[in-house]
Amino acid sequence: MPKIPTYNTQGRITAEGPGVKTGIQVSPRSTIAAALVPAANELTNYAIKRRNTEEQLIADKSILELKSESDKIIYSQKDNISEEDSINNYKKKFTPLVQEKLLSTKNRRVKQLIQSGINIDNSENIYFLKKNSFEALEKNSLTNVNNKITSILSKYSSVSDTAAGFAIKAKYRNQTENIIKKYATDFNLPDNVLQNHLKAAKANFLIADMNQLVGFINGSEQIQKLDSSLNGNEFLNNSDFGEAIFNAYNNEISDLTIKGDPNADYPRALELIDNLKNFQRSDGYKVDTGVLSVKINTLQEKILVEQLQHESLIRRGQSNKLFFDYSKDLQKALTESIADPYSDPVLQDRIAAAEIESEYNEKIKKYLSINSDASLETKKEFARSLVYSLKNIYEDRNIATLESNILNKSSFDIESEYQRVVNDMLLLSENKLDETTLEQYERLAKINGYTIKGKDEDGNTVSKGDVKSFINEYLPVLQNQFTIITQG
Repeated sequence: MPKIPTYNTQGRITAEGPGVKTGIQVSPRSTIAAALVPAANELTNYAIKRRNTEEQLIADKSILELKSESDKIIYSQKDNISEEDSINNYKKKFTPLVQEKLLSTKNRRVKQLIQSGINIDNSENIYFLKKNSFEALEKNSLTNVNNKITSILSKYSSVSDTAAGFAIKAKYRNQTENIIKKYATDFNLPDNVLQNHLKAAKANFLIADMNQLVGFINGSEQIQKLDSSLNGNEFLNNSDFGEAIFNAYNNEISDLTIKGDPNADYPRALELIDNLKNFQRSDGYKVDTGVLSVKINTLQEKILVEQLQHESLIRRGQSNKLFFDYSKDLQKALTESIADPYSDPVLQDRIAAAEIESEYNEKIKKYLSINSDASLETKKEFARSLVYSLKNIYEDRNIATLESNILNKSSFDIESEYQRVVNDMLLLSENKLDETTLEQYERLAKINGYTIKGKDEDGNTVSKGDVKSFINEYLPVLQNQFTIITQG
């Protein structure tokens, strides 16, 4: 019987499937899908970067807006001398703005960026608040110190140079020195800065003494002695000393040389200029040097010219006083001739006297403003002529006495007056009548009892002469006079 061949198997029936094994290996990145992985990663990274950039931009914009508000708050506190108060005010105003901005921001990452940026800015803002507060404190303290010293200097300048006065002045100088030293200690000023402040104070006191002594008879000698005793050149250099002494003399000279003032003393002013020219400091410095020499010469020339003008004004003032006295007497005689106070004048005469007095004074004032240089006799002649003119106008145009004066008038006089008035009224209707003539007609109307209510320049209601009503009454009277005379 034939033998059936047998085989030995090495694999498990269910462990391996049928197939062919080769030595070839395929990379997982060799497929198309696998090749897209790097590009997908790049795209993801770009999207993240873009998102971060957008969020940072939004956050920066919000931070910038808040920064603008914080700057305003910091500026509003720049003059606050209290550091604690300044910071509290900042927080009180700025914190609600930050919270409002964070609440309105929905993106959590943007919100974190805003908060982080504000935290950084806040530390910087607190620094500036403290810095500004300190500067404000220093500035206000310096202003306070200067005000105290100015007040002391003012009192110092008014103290007389007596034994008691010297003691008071010494007290004022010590007070000033203590004030400056305390300020330097409070703000840690360097010693050189402190010394400069002290020197400036000493210079101010010396200059105050100069201004006080310069008007004395031996003022220049006293200033020289004081400057030397205080070693003034240690705190007031020659240039500043020269300027200060010139200003002191110039101020005194200005007080002495008010043109037209009877109390002006130009000879004394010129004497002071000579003293200034000869002034010499203990170290040999002469004030009459360089630019100051030009100033002194200019001042001297100015005073010499003003002295001539002053003397002319004094003479003119004396002449004016004589004229005013003369004019016042004429005005009194004029008004009393119309309304004699001793004869119980009627109301109309009193009104006439008041109006003519007013017109007389106005015309005198106007004449003097134009002819201020006229001689005394020329002024007197004008005043006499004015009195005669006003008196005639009143008498000629007083309706109440016009008919009683008929025998003193000729037909020619009456006709001329009639024609003159008619011509004036024609000019008035055309708004061509000069202001002076119109004012005269208004006064005449008021004198004769014709008035209307009007407005003055300030808008106040006043009583004015009614020219129209006066002329309507005056012209018929003239016509009647003319008829009587020509027929008589």
